[in-house]
Amino acid sequence: MLVNALVEPGKHHHNRSNHLIFVLLKAEKHGLNRIEPEPYTCDCGTTLTPEVLDRGDESKASWPNCKSWSNGGKKKCPECDEYPSIDREQHIRARGYEPTPKSEIKSVTQSQREAALEKTDHTCVTCSSKAEYVKRMVPPRYGGSRDMVNLAPLCNEHYEDYGHMFVDVLYPEGWYQIHHLDWEEYVEALRDKYSSSNERLTEILDSLLEKGQPENPYPYID
Repeated sequence: MLVNALVEPGKHHHNRSNHLIFVLLKAEKHGLNRIEPEPYTCDCGTTLTPEVLDRGDESKASWPNCKSWSNGGKKKCPECDEYPSIDREQHIRARGYEPTPKSEIKSVTQSQREAALEKTDHTCVTCSSKAEYVKRMVPPRYGGSRDMVNLAPLCNEHYEDYGHMFVDVLYPEGWYQIHHLDWEEYVEALRDKYSSSNERLTEILDSLLEKGQPENPYPYID
């Protein structure tokens, strides 16, 4: 379920000025298949945990403050002294998601697109502008479905000029990738909003807040 769509300003991700963050409740309903995050593996066979990669860090900067490889980081494998080449599946598994093979990914059909646009009366989920495009909130490479629940109508600006990410209220570990949004503050506000109308959800959010946000399980992901 889409709870909100928020803009993250600044050049935090892939040098894009802004990102649109889809805040979801139970991303599995959108097709996401979670697994235990898997460390990267070098071509030489070495398991590249953050601790192992720190040994091959030319700048000797500790996680998580080092640069990612895509931003010029210099993380060598300490065993073979090579910069690791990380493929699509390794990146996805490192995030704790089961990757969908490219051959199995299907495009959103015209009828699915039209149904999604009609659901919001052709209005962008982020602003009041006319929606002309449809975006999968959970990307297909992560298992994101073509079902209505996973389709977000967007205007031209929020489709073309923004990067797109998602976070799940029920999985606070993933919020470390969001730089301007505090999970605990957001969930507290959400609990207060639904405290008088959704007892079950309030209980779930109270339980999560009592446990607190776990440590970042993805310290080597920018």
